[in-house]
Amino acid sequence: MNQASQVADSPSKIALKYFEHWSKKDYEGSAAYLDENLSFMGPIDTFNNSKDYVQAITRLGKIVKEVRTKKTFIDGSDVCFVYDLVTNTPAGTSPCAEWIHVEHGKVRTIQVFFDARPFAAMFEHKQ
Repeated sequence: MNQASQVADSPSKIALKYFEHWSKKDYEGSAAYLDENLSFMGPIDTFNNSKDYVQAITRLGKIVKEVRTKKTFIDGSDVCFVYDLVTNTPAGTSPCAEWIHVEHGKVRTIQVFFDARPFAAMFEHKQ
């Protein structure tokens, strides 16, 4: 995607395109929509740049079987996706909400909400 067409896209279209690539495990494609100073907050990780975030979602992709979108809410520069994250782990399927804010043609902030307790056992041995 060239920069000129991305600038012409509405904030909601940018968020939708980002999420479409992400949910299909096309992390490199999704990165094209991210601001380099992306602010990400979730129950397990926090990042202040797109590079670290993309590395983390690429690792996450190894346990993701499918993303089942349930509902999408659009409010100007903010888009919220409600979805089930289907994993190949004992955690199974996790209901999630992801709030994306777009500024200046790029995804600037992402905040993800889900119950991290089923995933805790996978991270205990890494401490």
